[in-house]
Amino acid sequence: LVAEAAQPYSEQGQCGPTSSASVLAVDNRQLLLLPKGCMGELEARPGGPQPVLGNVSRFTRRALPCCHECAYVCDGDANGVLHYIGTAQGTQAWVNPVLAKRVTVRASSPASRHTDPKTLCGEKFQATHFAGPRYIDGVPDTWWLVDLGPAHTLSPTHYTIRHDASEDFVRSWVLQGSLDGLSWTDLRKHINDRSIKKPAQYASWPVIGSAAQAAYRMFRLLLLGPTASRERPYNFPLTYIELYGYLH
Repeated sequence: LVAEAAQPYSEQGQCGPTSSASVLAVDNRQLLLLPKGCMGELEARPGGPQPVLGNVSRFTRRALPCCHECAYVCDGDANGVLHYIGTAQGTQAWVNPVLAKRVTVRASSPASRHTDPKTLCGEKFQATHFAGPRYIDGVPDTWWLVDLGPAHTLSPTHYTIRHDASEDFVRSWVLQGSLDGLSWTDLRKHINDRSIKKPAQYASWPVIGSAAQAAYRMFRLLLLGPTASRERPYNFPLTYIELYGYLH
């Protein structure tokens, strides 16, 4: 059973030192230590009592296939899929998976100083970073795409993004998944979502529902409406993305 929170998690995006960890009893034999404020995802041991969380709205049963679980703990943690691929599945020190050519990132606008694919999977914050729109029959089409490559698919459970230093906050967008880059499935849709309200802010959401049970090779963030910007309403500001779930 996996606890799912109904609201996005941290605005700060840092897990904090383990010395200030909160302690949660998972069963009678083991304690799970989590940094204070980072209790977004906990999984009970089979046959044991369920963890009790203050802000959990419901529990959802999730299948555990033969795969590696990358579980969300808190914004900016090192538990995500892209970080895991950057360590060659935990066998070496981390390198940017885009530079290592293990992951591909693309945008609706050409790569440039302010639309740099490696930034989204990197550790350095870039103050101005966005995807610009393409226009199809006069309609803006703005997106970011992450391709895990032919060796991997992911059944998602959460995702995290980080806004750049602007105040061009995104309000309406959708996370989508695909196996071939042609047919896309909506995984989490945001309409007039005001979670992001500060420059450089992190925000994370659970990905639930029947579509999230399937595995996808590619993930896309597609802008559905104008941002808070008056000058550039169809740019999609983004400096970081991380995915969580069951990596096949």
